Amino acid sequence: MSHSKISLDEVIRFTSRTAGRDKIYRTIQYASRFLAWYYIKKRQVGGAARLVEIFQNLESVMSLTRKGMRLGRFVDYIKSVLESFHIRNKRIGTLFGLIAVCQGLFMLLDNILLLHRFKIIHLTNPQHLQHYLYQIWLLWISFALTRDYYEIQASFAIGQHHQYQQKQDKSLIRRANLFLANKPLVIDTVKNLCDLYIPLSNLNIVHANTGLQGLAGTISSILGFLQLWDKSYQLSS
Repeated sequence: MSHSKISLDEVIRFTSRTAGRDKIYRTIQYASRFLAWYYIKKRQVGGAARLVEIFQNLESVMSLTRKGMRLGRFVDYIKSVLESFHIRNKRIGTLFGLIAVCQGLFMLLDNILLLHRFKIIHLTNPQHLQHYLYQIWLLWISFALTRDYYEIQASFAIGQHHQYQQKQDKSLIRRANLFLANKPLVIDTVKNLCDLYIPLSNLNIVHANTGLQGLAGTISSILGFLQLWDKSYQLSS
């Protein structure tokens, strides 16, 4: 009973946070996109058309809800940029700061586009701004993957140091085992690789596939949810 109560408290605490609700809504959003694509392909299934409509509407509601929750959040990333100056590893600190700048710009452009959508402000060419938003998103994910790469290299170096009494083993299997042993790094890398496809496809750099976007977004959302739920799965600064 006590365990159940603690679990309930954790759920309430998680969902009371804006970031926690955003992770839940994002998972539903991209899962809905994938399921809508799936049932479009299964038109012969009874009731498929209605399911497509439900999942497309659910995706739109989740997307709009998340955009509303992001209003004004670009200011939060100023603090993240300032915090990056205090990270001892200057390379990681620089990447952390660049990621925060990209996130802040992404939020700002997203806010402007939302205000235009509801005719609060008028943009002469919102498509260009949307294109810039996707480019910033791509840059953000690229910096995040660069950080993952440096973390992977650091984990290899540490692994080799622990094996200094033995013959150095730089084999691919050894490196793969070192990487897989670092769960926070595996989760962060896979999450960012999944996220990478979405802006790439939105910019038509790679072939756009709604189903693959939905699947990649769902996987990255679940991994992001896991990182936020349990901080032991987050990369240390």
